[in-house]
Amino acid sequence: MGKLNGINLVGILVDKTRDHDFSGTIINQYDDRRIEFDSCMGMLNELEMIYDEWGFPEAAERTRSFTMHRSDLESWEKNPEKKLTHIAAETKPRDISQERGKAATFFVLTEMRQHSSWQGLVLHAESDERSRFNSVLDLLFLMDEAIK
Repeated sequence: MGKLNGINLVGILVDKTRDHDFSGTIINQYDDRRIEFDSCMGMLNELEMIYDEWGFPEAAERTRSFTMHRSDLESWEKNPEKKLTHIAAETKPRDISQERGKAATFFVLTEMRQHSSWQGLVLHAESDERSRFNSVLDLLFLMDEAIK
């Protein structure tokens, strides 16, 4: 089986599919927690939160806030943006390549978050097919096609 390697590799374990939508679990190589999602939109929101938490891949755009307080700004300035590099240095990554969903398994390596979207690689574990995606919509189309 082919593998994707990268600091921000995540696994998407699809357990159920229905009408071009799916649900399942998100896993990553630095954390034992399993994040459940019940729709494609839920999966995207969870992944976006993980990437923001990690500070990687770095978001090209941020949601503007006109209510940020000075204390929020000070804590943001003290907190390093690249949190994932610290996590990776302190934690031995675990092998998630053998994890499987009931319906399908995808390993996603998001290289960039630009143009209000994501770009990267996705590996469909069952078919061992690797594809490049240039947007979140591309990623969803590739996953939907692989699940069929």
